[in-house]
Amino acid sequence: MSLVISSAVVLADAADGLSLDHPLIGWHNIVTAATIVADTQAPNYPASNLANPATHLEWRAADDTEQYLTVTTNYVDEIDYVAIARHNLASAAIPVSIEGYIGGVWTEVVEEVMLPDDGPALFRFEAQSLSQVRIRLQSGSDSARAAVVYVGKLLVVERKVYAGHMAMPDGIKVSVANGRSESGNFLGRIVLDEWRETTVPLSLISPAWFRTYMRPFLKDGRDRPFFFAWRPQTYPREVGYGWLMDDPAPTPDTTSHLLAFDLKIGGVA
Repeated sequence: MSLVISSAVVLADAADGLSLDHPLIGWHNIVTAATIVADTQAPNYPASNLANPATHLEWRAADDTEQYLTVTTNYVDEIDYVAIARHNLASAAIPVSIEGYIGGVWTEVVEEVMLPDDGPALFRFEAQSLSQVRIRLQSGSDSARAAVVYVGKLLVVERKVYAGHMAMPDGIKVSVANGRSESGNFLGRIVLDEWRETTVPLSLISPAWFRTYMRPFLKDGRDRPFFFAWRPQTYPREVGYGWLMDDPAPTPDTTSHLLAFDLKIGGVA
């Protein structure tokens, strides 16, 4: 579960008091089955699976050579992130970087990195209009695979999260079946299911910001998963890929009229 921030990132929102540690929500996604292609794909594991938010449908490279996943954006507005879920890039020791097609030349926008684990990964770069974006996957110890790719514009939450939040990697939930003999001996246990849950308390949210930015996300988040980083700069390894488990109920403060509400999120293990 990692976030990689390009060294070239310049915050256009700095004047609004937003920093690299404000929460990020990667819900806006322009990837479709028709706009993402791979250099190679194994039988029954096409690149089009990457456009599906389901994590059980994978793209798999046909071999362990260097691969490019290329997205044609068909989008003129600025984008600033690429995200990947359910991959093997860490365990297969595959260096990854992000490139954009700028001025007729493929240009690196996020530097090469070796991810620390196979959890959700979010790559943030300077917001810009790009006709194409590609993920460079260098040769590793095994062929690359992934289930989900998002490309789009991040939602930077207006206020930081300070307390009352448990990072997604720590919100472990399991469903188990315990084995016990007739004499009462413990025979072992089987994990039937595992997932993550957390609650993100948000407060001091201005009504105008909520209506402009949060409402569209909440409408989309009822049906589609998203990437979430609660303190991106301080805790870059605490990124989740999840979904809303409940409908938030924004409540205005009686004095300031600023809003407070909770995001209850369930995510993949």
